Amino acid sequence: MKFMIATVAAFAATATALKITEPKENDKWDLSQTNTIKWEHVDTDPEEFKLVLVNSKTGGEQPFDIDDDVETKKGEYKLTNFVAEPGATYKIKAYGTESTNRGQLAESQTFNVTKSGVAATSSTSTVKPTSSGTPSSSGAVPSETSNAATPLGVTFGVAGPLAAVFALLF
Repeated sequence: MKFMIATVAAFAATATALKITEPKENDKWDLSQTNTIKWEHVDTDPEEFKLVLVNSKTGGEQPFDIDDDVETKKGEYKLTNFVAEPGATYKIKAYGTESTNRGQLAESQTFNVTKSGVAATSSTSTVKPTSSGTPSSSGAVPSETSNAATPLGVTFGVAGPLAAVFALLF
């Protein structure tokens, strides 16, 4: 009987925990524009969590880090100019970043990316390590206004290719 009560209590706690409410099933997102990720939360949810865009195309999931330090109490996140291949197999996932909770907290319904954002050009590259110390799959450090991410995780602008050419010549 105690086991059954504990199971019901655990289920009730997870039923009211962090829940991503937008994007909704089959929504269409133009990632060159601003899109809003929304969620509901309760007081027992962590203060911060990590947001990840996941493409569940054939062959496994392809994750792109959005932000590692999302404030739960805000209830939404503005995503602007994010680079990802158009397709109909995307989800937003939330992961705990606290030592006591590192698992998946929530995920959105599947939605469509109709257009990718544009990679920002820069003369420097930026790679942000994840909590494990290894570079994230998207690598670039996003912000709530513009992420300048690329599918390879690094933006080079004109300086990168020019440096490669000069390295080959000398």
